[in-house]
Amino acid sequence: MKAVIGRSPSHYERLGLTPGVIEPWEDGLRTGAADGTFEWWYCDAHLEDGSTLTVEFHTKPPYVSPKAPLTPFVLLTLTRPDGTARQKTCIESPDAFQAATDGCDVRIGANVFRGGPEGYTIHVEIDEVTVDLTLAPQVPPWRPESGLLFFGEDEEHYIAWLPVVARGAVDAVVTVDGHTVRSTGLGYHDHNWGNIAPRKILDHWYWGRALLGDYTIVTLAFVADDHYGGGTVPVLLIVESGEILAARVGTDGVEIVADDTATHPDSGVPIDKRLRYTIEEAGTTYTVTFEYLDDIFRLDFGEHGAYHRFLGNVTLTHTSDGHTESLDGRTVWELLYFGERAHDATATTPVDAEHPPIITHQA
Repeated sequence: MKAVIGRSPSHYERLGLTPGVIEPWEDGLRTGAADGTFEWWYCDAHLEDGSTLTVEFHTKPPYVSPKAPLTPFVLLTLTRPDGTARQKTCIESPDAFQAATDGCDVRIGANVFRGGPEGYTIHVEIDEVTVDLTLAPQVPPWRPESGLLFFGEDEEHYIAWLPVVARGAVDAVVTVDGHTVRSTGLGYHDHNWGNIAPRKILDHWYWGRALLGDYTIVTLAFVADDHYGGGTVPVLLIVESGEILAARVGTDGVEIVADDTATHPDSGVPIDKRLRYTIEEAGTTYTVTFEYLDDIFRLDFGEHGAYHRFLGNVTLTHTSDGHTESLDGRTVWELLYFGERAHDATATTPVDAEHPPIITHQA
């Protein structure tokens, strides 16, 4: 069995895509939103008061099988500067779901996720929490090759990722228990879909995003399950002031080195405490390094693996004509792990067997 990046002319033709060109319809509904598939639209925002917001619109909850029928699901997480979080979810009936295919326009009951190249508007109201958010892109949309990874001898399975807005200006109005606060900040939006449960084709992945001054960085290291060859697909996007400086997918364009590996004492998961992505573009070498500092959040899935979110240092180094410059900062990055563990650990966060934890990436 194999895992293949959708990058050949036949892939683009089959998908109706143009290399290097992202059309508004690509952020529209890409599946049948029913049995056998999953799909979600995601946005996060880092606000000036230190709060973070994440919003997710799903065709079905991420803790159920893609074989489940259409089950419209919204997840909102508001984390205050002191670390306290309020998470709200709602599940609606299938007739409460509407989604356009010519662009991003998704409705789940009273909740709306809509937009395109000019910007996005998101409205969520669940119980005592209401959020109205606008996201104005500050960098061009980007697609890692076709955006799809195919699995199987006939490429019958796939998982897709479209980081539509790697960085955007956010204006948010948040009302909790009748108290309203307006804030600005920076945000991100991506779109994911597929026709197979990630745990069936994935050993693990590391996902990261960082803002260093005028630089925006998005990374992904996807490691396939041994059943599909166990290969690594690294992704690196570097943008400066709205211009894409470097964007590569695959080991032929991105070198990835993982070291300082240690077994987490609680989850038993091997963690690469230093990840280094290197790419050469137009005579300049760019290196992005993530270094682990501390755990922020962990969910243990028992025999199915674990999810870790870390706080870490991030460094961007670029070398050209013998001259090297570096920028440093802090960021949050994640590990989603389904592979073998060193031992079975006791979960510090209880896992409901009927409703396993939500494991999409978070700010």
